[in-house]
Amino acid sequence: MIVLVVYALVRSTHPLPERLTGIGKPAGQVRLVGAERVAAVVSQIGDQALHDDDAIGYLDVLQALIENGPVLPIRFGTLAPDDDAVRTEILAPLGEQGASRLDQLDGLVEMQLKLIADQDAELRDLLASSPPLRRLVGQVKAGAADVSVHISVGEQVTQGLAERRAALDAQVAGRLKPLALDHGSRTGDDVTVLTQYYLVRVDDLERFDAAVQELLEDLGDRYTPEYVGPLPPLDFADAENDLTQTPSSETTPSRWGW
Repeated sequence: MIVLVVYALVRSTHPLPERLTGIGKPAGQVRLVGAERVAAVVSQIGDQALHDDDAIGYLDVLQALIENGPVLPIRFGTLAPDDDAVRTEILAPLGEQGASRLDQLDGLVEMQLKLIADQDAELRDLLASSPPLRRLVGQVKAGAADVSVHISVGEQVTQGLAERRAALDAQVAGRLKPLALDHGSRTGDDVTVLTQYYLVRVDDLERFDAAVQELLEDLGDRYTPEYVGPLPPLDFADAENDLTQTPSSETTPSRWGW
């Protein structure tokens, strides 16, 4: 059974890159299913499960599209049985709002910065700054601590690392936010990882890149950075529409830094 993968909303006049193919095996040619002002970007795919490689391919398509104009991503994994379903279930309810959002996003891209802290260095600094916690850790290592002390140490370490990440979050945002129109941050269960994303004018990309480079130089080698972009506005799609909500960056391939 052949179905359609839906990648994004674009303007009806959006030029498609030549020979752009979509996800799946065999990969289908990417094309537009259009309405008056907005079109959906689709390709054919067999009735098959989607995998991590397909998520990367989905982002490859979005990056190719953004070179020719604004792109409003549709949630990865959105499928439709045919063109009529795309028109009635996606373009009809989202078309007007999508057209307005595309106008708002014209000339804007998303940049993402992920910082992965050296966990051992973070722990050393945390213990150096907290003599009471350092004493408890010493008891644990000496085998002189009961279960409650073990639990307390774990809780204090987690809280301390989270506080350090919050301070880093504020420091980074303070440097980069003035160069962006919007921004946000994402924190997962790993308290040594911070991900931030920024909505930036294309005309300001050189300044933003320079600011990121200067920031990374100031941070030194304590953090492993992943700086990715320009991307479509994956984190700035209309959150009120379920179809335009993108997957959590904590579960997408690290190639993209989110």
